[in-house]
Amino acid sequence: MTKRSFAALCVLTVAAVVLAVFATSGRPRLEASDALGERVFPNLVKDAETLKTVAIRHGGETLSFDWDSKMWRVRERGNYPADSEKLTALIVNLARMTKVEGKTKMPDRYARLEVEDPTAKDSKSRQVALIDVNGKDIASLVVGKRQAALGNTEGGTYVRLAGDPQVWLVTGEIEAEAAAGAWLRKDIIDVKEPSIARVTVTHPNGEKIVISRAPGAQNFSIENLPKGAQPASFYIADEYGRLLTSMILEDVAPAASKAFPKDKTISAVIDGGDGFQIAVETAEIDGQTWVKIKGTPPPADKPDAEAAKAVDMRTNWGKVIGDMNARAEGWVYQVPAFQMAPLKRRMTDLLKKPDAKATAPAPAG
Repeated sequence: MTKRSFAALCVLTVAAVVLAVFATSGRPRLEASDALGERVFPNLVKDAETLKTVAIRHGGETLSFDWDSKMWRVRERGNYPADSEKLTALIVNLARMTKVEGKTKMPDRYARLEVEDPTAKDSKSRQVALIDVNGKDIASLVVGKRQAALGNTEGGTYVRLAGDPQVWLVTGEIEAEAAAGAWLRKDIIDVKEPSIARVTVTHPNGEKIVISRAPGAQNFSIENLPKGAQPASFYIADEYGRLLTSMILEDVAPAASKAFPKDKTISAVIDGGDGFQIAVETAEIDGQTWVKIKGTPPPADKPDAEAAKAVDMRTNWGKVIGDMNARAEGWVYQVPAFQMAPLKRRMTDLLKKPDAKATAPAPAG
């Protein structure tokens, strides 16, 4: 979203929220404030044109998001792309906040509303600051506890403006998580099961597991099934086809900062039916699941008779994989453990166990 479109969105949403505030004004407690309906940051829509940085402070840490003229980036994660929609929603919510009720001015009561000093140990509050290109605060406030019972659908939040002891209940719920992972662009890639033709897994000791699906088949099978062995179930291999379905990150780090031990790294090559290929390496590092990922788009010329029908799909995968590679190059991703769980299985985990009764020796005598 550009800053110009952001400003336009603010105008629309501010108007909507003012109506919502006055819709609740019949409640006696709301009449106590002579600032009912007043916007917290009345100049933010205009000032947002110079916005450069959003900072969230908690404890001794600061999380910074910088606008690079095209997108928001997370400074503390090597300028990896931020979730622009979530960040824009935060800014818009600040622009449309209106005062509902004045609360306490006494610092000893701040903790109850979670608007205490955000730098203090065990503080539950967050400070949010919008900073312009000259390093000046456009808006700054301490965000506290949420209040659901406002008589409208969006609820409210207790806040305290920078330099002002007054605590306000304001409209809207302000998302201000202090964890970097909450603000990163989450998507890595999304490859649905029908697009997968083969998965080749290589364990650190050289053991290979090859999973494939014949054209027209509904289920995957173990291609290199040991002689005389049977799969544990008819569906045992299907999870490999979902390895890259809605693959998201929990955190990100520069590739050089995470060593993948050779004796603990599992690799997989996922081949798509349309000719693309994606290589994945995964390892457990400090108790977390980390992955490296790189894709190869479909070939420019597909030799089979279905080439003409596959043009649109091939072009699509070229873009999807190109976008993924552009983001992933030089990075490693922390992902949910379940995402890579199938890769940790050994061949013996996929096979039907011998019948204990059938293999037990006959009793003596």
